[in-house]
Amino acid sequence: MIKARHNLFWFWFFRNFFALRQAIHFRKMTVVSEVSIPENQSVLLLQNHFSWWDGYWSYWLSRTIFRRKFHVMMDEENLKQRMFLNQIGVFSVQKNSRDLLSSLHYSAEILKDRQNLLTIYPTGAMITQHQQNMLFQKGISRILSGKIANLAVVFAVFLVDYFGYARPEIRVYLEKYEGERTTEALQSAYVAFHQRCIEKQTE
Repeated sequence: MIKARHNLFWFWFFRNFFALRQAIHFRKMTVVSEVSIPENQSVLLLQNHFSWWDGYWSYWLSRTIFRRKFHVMMDEENLKQRMFLNQIGVFSVQKNSRDLLSSLHYSAEILKDRQNLLTIYPTGAMITQHQQNMLFQKGISRILSGKIANLAVVFAVFLVDYFGYARPEIRVYLEKYEGERTTEALQSAYVAFHQRCIEKQTE
């Protein structure tokens, strides 16, 4: 597996490049529901994955809302094609391989540090923001099966709509999850949260 690195120059470039592009392409970003995480807790962020922007938005949350060190899991073949992302906290995972367990163990180690945030796109693939029948990958429960003290699990749903304007608005919905930490329970709770977000979006 390819472990994450944190290079200050690449973070500076990534942050400013995408902030400029976002200002051009989007009207605004609104956080609809914020969550408060104690300083002594690391954050596992489960986020929907539907666009090219998702990695930047994950980083934006880690920097502006949670104030944690950014990490995100990415398919190894895709990461190898964009190795500069490794410099900003991206590490690899290979599905259906022995290396998968290394990535899951590495994820658990990241979450043992309360200063860290780890983003996982639990469906393991990019799907439309409108799809409500989501199937979570089983690796999440394996990450959480270890003894990780002081960990907050947070759901994030990003939805994009125009609302009568030329440029769309990004709305970010957040919810701290307090339930059972199995794949099935997380999937059920996330799907229900995603549905509530869509209902709020259409009010």
